[in-house]
Amino acid sequence: GKTMVGQVAQELIAKGEAGGLVKGEARGLAKGEAKGLANSLRQLLEHRFGPLAQAVLGRIESASPAELGDWFKAALNATSLAAVFEGRGSD
Repeated sequence: GKTMVGQVAQELIAKGEAGGLVKGEARGLAKGEAKGLANSLRQLLEHRFGPLAQAVLGRIESASPAELGDWFKAALNATSLAAVFEGRGSD
C-alpha cells in the first residue's frame, strides 16, 4: 500500500518536474531567439544608418519578438531609421 502510493507520488513529481523543465527550456529558447534577433536588428540598423541613439537601443531591447521581426524586415529596404519603426519600410 504505502510503497505503491510512494511510487505513484514519485512518478507524478518526476512528471511535474519534467514538465517544468520543458516549459523553462521553451522560455529560455524564446528569450535567446529574441535576444539574437534584437542583436541582429541592432547590427543591421548600425550598418545602414550609423550609431544608434540610446532611445532606439532601449526600444529594441524592450520589443516583442513580433515587433523585432517586423522591424528587421522593414530595415532591409528602409531609406531612413524612422521608416523602420513607423512601419512604412521606405520614405
